[in-house]
Amino acid sequence: MLTNSKRKNVAFLGAGSIANKVAPMLKQARFHPYAVGSLNHAKEFAFRHGFEKFYTNYEKLLEDKNIDLVYINTPHSLHYEHIKICLENYKNVLCEKSFTLNFKQAKELIELAKTKKLLLAEAIWTRYMPYINIIKDFLAKDLIGEIVSIEANLAYNVMHKNRITSLELGGGALLDVGIYTLNFALSFLKDEIKNIIATCKKMPSGVDESNGIILEFQKGAFAFLNSSVAAISDRKGVINGTKGYICVDNINNPKSIKVYNKERKLIKHSLVPNQINGFEYEFQACFKAIEQNKIECDEMNHEEILKMMNLMDKVREKMGVKFIGE
Repeated sequence: MLTNSKRKNVAFLGAGSIANKVAPMLKQARFHPYAVGSLNHAKEFAFRHGFEKFYTNYEKLLEDKNIDLVYINTPHSLHYEHIKICLENYKNVLCEKSFTLNFKQAKELIELAKTKKLLLAEAIWTRYMPYINIIKDFLAKDLIGEIVSIEANLAYNVMHKNRITSLELGGGALLDVGIYTLNFALSFLKDEIKNIIATCKKMPSGVDESNGIILEFQKGAFAFLNSSVAAISDRKGVINGTKGYICVDNINNPKSIKVYNKERKLIKHSLVPNQINGFEYEFQACFKAIEQNKIECDEMNHEEILKMMNLMDKVREKMGVKFIGE
């Protein structure tokens, strides 16, 4: 249930770069920027983005009983600890991707959310975007026939960021950008994964700088995926079928979806709906779930979160990437 029927009070736990991208959306999407908790930037962040309150430690933030949803945006290595403390303080949670470092952590937290009867969601924004359903509709109409393979890539040169290069912070390409290529493939291929091939170039710290992944599915389809934090790529996704193919101009936040037939002629061109900044969809899904007394979002439910964490564990095992304590 919401604590305040007149407002949807959002709190940020963390005030890093992604928080600065998300925050401008809140008022436009009719969410109330209620409070922010940050060890170093709380007051400055609250002033910049119009948050009503700020806290310089997380415990004080979570004592505030007027919070409806906590959005966690700290480094990957801290997600487990921060989700847990939020749930223990009876707060609904939307946590940035990667949800946790591994499957074991994710499973424990989802069980805790069930016990506490609280919403626990992953902020993998692409899963909530309208373009997913646009593509699913094209597939349901059999425009490209049966899926034979999916290709996706995503790369940004962000090697200057400490959280990217740090083993202690759960860095590397897979959990930061590779997760989008995996989610793109698994949004449309629901079959069981039969085989995983994965390799990477490692940084001196031991995390992956660039990676290549092949997923073979039980019924014969393939996913060919690559990601990097040291390059710039076109970010495109392609779904290849027996009767044609679908092209997405940017799997991380597309503007255009094109469908081609057997003759490689364009037969459909769909522009995605106008958006505030794309982050509104995950918050809308969370508040819809809270209002319906659900503990998960339909767009990225707990089963899908665990499936993704388990897959990334297996990919990291193939690449030989281990985080501290594993």
